[in-house]
Amino acid sequence: MNHNDEIRAFVAIPLPQRVIDYLTELINDLKQRFPSDSLKWVQPANIHLTLKFLGNISKSSINYLVDKIKSDQQFIPFELTINKLGAFPSIYKPQIIWVGTTTHPTLLDLNRHIQNSTSLIENENKNQKFSPHLTIARLRPGLKKDHFERIKLELYRNKEIDQISFNVNHYSLFESTLTSEGPIYSELQRFNL
Repeated sequence: MNHNDEIRAFVAIPLPQRVIDYLTELINDLKQRFPSDSLKWVQPANIHLTLKFLGNISKSSINYLVDKIKSDQQFIPFELTINKLGAFPSIYKPQIIWVGTTTHPTLLDLNRHIQNSTSLIENENKNQKFSPHLTIARLRPGLKKDHFERIKLELYRNKEIDQISFNVNHYSLFESTLTSEGPIYSELQRFNL
């Protein structure tokens, strides 16, 4: 496949501004607690709840993908609550720092629908268990041991965060363009619930 015919894409639930504002405050607070330059922080405006990372897909498959996602679109709006701070694979071996959300039966049904709708598009995450979260930072490679230990301690101390609920009434297909300044996300298609 010609790489000019590909885009990097994902399906996600965007966040309302008040949640982005809260995450901005949370990140600024955590930056003061964690060793400087130990983490690569996600720009708050780019934080979202990923339903499916698609990787590089052909531009010609976008219309097919949108039609497939729109089929059997029978979901109603629902509410989620951000409720904790955590890390993958765990707070004792952190690599990715996230803010967790509650789950909801509609969210799980929506995720299954997206998985089925995108099943013809292969990527390395296709068998990964769905765990609703908002990625806020990644640890930089080659971290000093004492910095790593301090991050683990701060994660443990700060795992309880303010709970904020928000309504989910749509999700979107996004294009991700990688730049030296960080990724730029463009909404390709919105799917209303």
